[in-house]
Amino acid sequence: DNIRQEGFSNISDLLNSISSISISSNGGVGQTTSVFTRGTESNHTKFLLNGVELNPGTLGLAPIQNIAISTIDKVEIIKGSSSSLYGANSIGGVINIITKNDTDSVSLSSGSWSTNEGTLLKSFNIEDTDIQLSVQRKESKSIPAKVTSNKRHSHNSENLMLNIKKNLSNYTFISNIFSSRGNTQYDSFGSNLNQDHDDYFYMLGITNYINSDILDVKYTKSQNKITQSAPAATDFTKTLRDKYEISYINNKNMNVSKFAFTYTKEHMSELSYGTRYIADPIIKELLVQNDFSNTSSFINFGARLINHSQFGNFTSGNFGMSLLDSENVYSFNINKSYRAPDATDLYGYGGNPNLQPEEALSYEFGMKRLIDNNTMAFASYFHTNIKNLIEFDSNSVQYVGKSKITGIEAGYKTNKYPFKYDLSYTYMVPRDISNNQYLSKRSKHKINAGLVYKIDNNEDLSLKLVGESGRKASPFSAIELGSYFVLNAGYNIQINNNFLNISIKNLFDKSYRNSHNYNAADRSVFLTYNYLY
Repeated sequence: DNIRQEGFSNISDLLNSISSISISSNGGVGQTTSVFTRGTESNHTKFLLNGVELNPGTLGLAPIQNIAISTIDKVEIIKGSSSSLYGANSIGGVINIITKNDTDSVSLSSGSWSTNEGTLLKSFNIEDTDIQLSVQRKESKSIPAKVTSNKRHSHNSENLMLNIKKNLSNYTFISNIFSSRGNTQYDSFGSNLNQDHDDYFYMLGITNYINSDILDVKYTKSQNKITQSAPAATDFTKTLRDKYEISYINNKNMNVSKFAFTYTKEHMSELSYGTRYIADPIIKELLVQNDFSNTSSFINFGARLINHSQFGNFTSGNFGMSLLDSENVYSFNINKSYRAPDATDLYGYGGNPNLQPEEALSYEFGMKRLIDNNTMAFASYFHTNIKNLIEFDSNSVQYVGKSKITGIEAGYKTNKYPFKYDLSYTYMVPRDISNNQYLSKRSKHKINAGLVYKIDNNEDLSLKLVGESGRKASPFSAIELGSYFVLNAGYNIQINNNFLNISIKNLFDKSYRNSHNYNAADRSVFLTYNYLY
């Protein structure tokens, strides 16, 4: 409902509306997008699509710019490390994108920069087999990617998703297939070049319900591939991943235990600026997780034993405790997490094969208060220490011996007809201790505010404010990205099964940058029509 109401045109807009998350994009529609959660690196946030990991083993950045917002049902966001439950590469957090199911709809969108998108969703039920089909195409002439670019940089993407689920006695059989293909133009030293992306995964799973216990077995095959498409170009980057998972969940009254084993085989290859490599790591993981709860408390702890064929053994873990009453929740969490250098860090252009895994220790204190049935306030203090942090400049991979990130996040939400308000603020100090400087592209201050006015049950107006303070443009530059405030507006109306949204981004046409030398979007208008049938 929030996605529809606020008229987000892509996932990066959605995530930028969340406190403690900063976005950096290399230009306009379809360009590479980096997500910084609670001051950690862009490759420290693990992205999942219906539970399947999207982060490649080469570049480390999930291609979220290619996922259609019109196919999304909800987005689950975990801020802070969750490496025991979700494995490596989740030092900053986990974002799970869940697509729509049991939905029949047609969505058409058109807007600025000749941006057009069409989505068809169709659900079937054949002999107790649920099938959800999604077909989507997006194209845009977009904006010039760099501030020095003299041409637009277009983007197109075609996505297909097929989800199948069948219940049979005490078993559930599932199969998920996803494919995304397209082309993106970009600026390379003043020349317009373009690259193709070819991403896919398919997942097969069986779930057996044994009284109140659950046995789950899954196999996932995935690919992330980018290829330069100029006639004489040969550069490419590719990750292939085979993942086998088996888990058992034991439910005993207020005690839930989970045991899981994961075997992942990766093939990573790249050719960039004449540097060629191939890497084939194997990762084995064993998880033990326990939840204890009663009416006034909740305790969670877990450990994940990781064996990496190149870097050996590592143990990540977490402990969390919450105390509850009728109005308040007080919580404490501590996590130890891990990220092995990706193949590009080690062997790509300017790589360093002697890099060691990044290790993080983080903790958080939090409070939520239910002021009344429609109003909630929350606040948290978070702290993360990272050693062996990997930073980059234009020529080489650099070592940062240690970094420290501390922050405070606070927010207030209320929903009292006809108004709905939300306000959140983050103060954060993301420091590179070794070089006595701030980590790049992460601001000390960020504010998010939203207002929705319900004209009636079928019509509403919305305003959304995003503001950030200045921040370093890159690790090895004194250049600063300036502070900015951007206001977005939206209008929604529903007539029977017809939904119409008009959204205006950057209402006052503010000029700003969230990545050095790259343009951010100017004022733009999008019209979206959605019909449920």
